[in-house]
Amino acid sequence: MPAETIERQWHVLRAIPPAPRRTTVPELLTYLQSTGAGTDALKGLTRRTLERDITTLEAVFAKAIDVDRRAKPYGISWVGTGHPDSRYRLSDAQAVAFVLLEMHSGETLPPTLHKALLSFFKEAKGVLTQTGASPVSRWPDAVRVLDLRRPGRPPHVVAAILQTVCEALFRGCTLTAHYRGVGQDASSEQLLHPLGLVRSDGAYYLVATAWDYRDPRHYALHRMTQAALNASQAYRPDDFDLDAYVASGAFHIPVATDPVRLTLRVSPVAALYLTEAPLAADQVMRDEAEASIVTATVTDSFALRTWILSQGADIEVIAPARLRRWAREALRTALSPYEKRSRRRQPP
Repeated sequence: MPAETIERQWHVLRAIPPAPRRTTVPELLTYLQSTGAGTDALKGLTRRTLERDITTLEAVFAKAIDVDRRAKPYGISWVGTGHPDSRYRLSDAQAVAFVLLEMHSGETLPPTLHKALLSFFKEAKGVLTQTGASPVSRWPDAVRVLDLRRPGRPPHVVAAILQTVCEALFRGCTLTAHYRGVGQDASSEQLLHPLGLVRSDGAYYLVATAWDYRDPRHYALHRMTQAALNASQAYRPDDFDLDAYVASGAFHIPVATDPVRLTLRVSPVAALYLTEAPLAADQVMRDEAEASIVTATVTDSFALRTWILSQGADIEVIAPARLRRWAREALRTALSPYEKRSRRRQPP
C-alpha cells in the first residue's frame, strides 16, 4: 500500500468521533478538507475515495469502528476502548471551551502558551464544523462579552508590549519598562517584578513590585512605551495573593484607608439597581414613602465617588458627613460652568 494512502487513512481514522457521537461521509469529507488544507495526502480527496477508506478501515478495525447502515447517510463512530488520537479528540463541550478561550482570552496568553494550544484551537474548530447543528456547537455564536461601564474605546495597548508582559509573567522573570505616569510628560525606566495581570474596564494593568521595593503597585500597560524581558528571576513575596490585592480596593484608588458606613437616600430607579447589584455584602435597604434608605460598608475611593457623581439626583449622600460635604461641593463645582455660560447668554 502506498505511503500516501496510509497517511490519508490515518487522517480519516483520527477524524472518526468516539461514540456516542457519530459522523457521516459527507461530514467527514468537509472536516478533512477544512482541517487538512496543505496536507499532500488529503489533496483531491473525493467522496468515493473516502467511502473506500472507510470500508478498508472498518475491515481492519472491525471491533473498534461501527458503521450504522440502517439509514443513509451511514453513521460512523469509534467504539473501541482507546481512540487513535486520544490526545486531541475533544468532546463538543471541550471544543466549545477551547473556541471561547481563543475568542476571549487570546490577548492575555503569552506566545509560548498560545503556540502550545494551536493544535487544540484548530481541532476544536474542526470538531464544531463536524458536529454542525449541535446546540453545543452553536454556543460561541450565541455569546458575547461587553464592557459598557464607560463610553468610548478602551486605552490602546501596543500588542508587543502586552505579549512581553504576559511572557514575563509566564516565565517568572523581570521586565524593564519605560513607563509614563499620570501627569508626567516623559517616561522613565522601571525594573519590574511581575505578580499578576488585571483587566479592568477594558484596560490592562500589570501588578508588580519595582526595583528593590517590596510593596506591590499596578502599572497601566497603555502608559508603557517600551517593554523588554530580562534573564533575571523576578521577586515574588511569599504572601502575595492577586485576589486579595484586588479585593483591597487598590484599583479603586482609596481616599481613606478605613472602611466607612455609607448611608444614601435613593430614588426608586436607583433602589432597583442596588437591589440587583448591592454595594456590599452587608447592604441594608429600608423603604420610605418616595425613596429608600440604603446603608453599606464600603471603601471611600475614587471609584465610589465617581459613581456617586454619576447618579445625579437619583441618590443623596446622608453619611458620613465628610463624604456628604464632598458630594455637595463637587456637584456645586460641576454645575458652575453651566450657570456661568447661561448667565452670559441672558439678554441685558
